[in-house]
Amino acid sequence: MTPRRVAITGLGVIAPLGNSSKELFANLIAGRSGVQRLAGPEAQGLRSPIGAPVSFDGSAYFPAPRLRMLDRVSQLALVAAGQAIADARLDFAVERRERCGVFVGSSIGGAGTTDEGYQTLYADRSDRIQPYSVLNAMTNAPASWIGIDHALSGPILTYSTACSSSAVALGEAARRIMFGDADVMLAGGAETPLVFGVLRAWEAMRTLAVADPQDPSASCRPFARTRTGLVLGEGAAFAVLEGWDHAVSRGAPIHAELAGYGLTSDVSHITRPTATGQANAMHAALVSAGLEN
Repeated sequence: MTPRRVAITGLGVIAPLGNSSKELFANLIAGRSGVQRLAGPEAQGLRSPIGAPVSFDGSAYFPAPRLRMLDRVSQLALVAAGQAIADARLDFAVERRERCGVFVGSSIGGAGTTDEGYQTLYADRSDRIQPYSVLNAMTNAPASWIGIDHALSGPILTYSTACSSSAVALGEAARRIMFGDADVMLAGGAETPLVFGVLRAWEAMRTLAVADPQDPSASCRPFARTRTGLVLGEGAAFAVLEGWDHAVSRGAPIHAELAGYGLTSDVSHITRPTATGQANAMHAALVSAGLEN
């Protein structure tokens, strides 16, 4: 079959540089950095107390009983996904919900809940673990909650492929539409790694950047000769993907077309990508889009 065209009709984001796509884009154009010195308890004792946190208070979006069942990663995902749905002017009540799904990329899921549980168990030597710890911490919680909140009964999957998790979620969601398995897909990712245990684990791997003594916001500079490592950040971003004809028929705003997707795997090292692997992935995307020539 001829693959269907895929339209991007909605965008939503909660990020260090803004809690909407417009705010994020404006700050990017202005050249601002979302990296800063961490001031909370998660920064105590760190050799490199810097990160890129978002300005977000879940209590402004969810009632207290609901918050107890939502790790921060799910909170960010739900709000960003809701923005994308609103931006797409999408009404699921008139859609075939069994043909609408959610694909999410997340490497560590509810890290805050996991860290809190270990603190209670090992540091406080208490057995008073929160009863919803498993539901909050599981990596597929954000995708599941989005599906439940919008009563979507199509494919709901979570991809955990390290730094490529969200890109894989987007590409795989697009393929569902391209080949007729779905009409509408919410796709994106969410991550909240700025908790003490995760930060210390990354420090132990010696990959985190040293804080710039003059300007902490300049600590992340991957293309500079003076680079010292990466900086962890948190956030969530989602896009609404739908068949092009489907989007046109309902008069949806179309931001862009997702024309192709390529996926390859490096098998030489678990953390060091190869140039050949990256080139192959880009070539596969061009072939998928019909642009290989």
